[in-house]
Amino acid sequence: MSPRSDEFLAAARRRLAAATDVVDRDPSTALSAAYYAILYAVRAALSERDIYTRTNRGAWHEFHAAFVERQMFDAALAAEAHRIQPEREQADYDAWDVPPEEARRVIDVATGFLAAVEEMLASA
Repeated sequence: MSPRSDEFLAAARRRLAAATDVVDRDPSTALSAAYYAILYAVRAALSERDIYTRTNRGAWHEFHAAFVERQMFDAALAAEAHRIQPEREQADYDAWDVPPEEARRVIDVATGFLAAVEEMLASA
């Protein structure tokens, strides 16, 4: 694995740990951190293909084209993870008071997504 991909995965793990640490005190921050754990995992996978994007939207588009369309990554998991982005935007930009159970759900999705990316990269 490339050093840059390792950096993205390390950042994903840190964000996921941070989300877990604050979920009971600040669910909105936890949801945001969990989303960014997912996004860093996306960027790690893309980095292995020397694909770099400037936006979240571009990262999702390229991830879908490189991995989901080629059936290298579970389409349902990718779609579920991508659907979190509007919630993250609400939490970050609209000061949405995220229910704790929703933050926990997103952390669970992020945990599964990160594990799936790590497994995909390890088998490549």
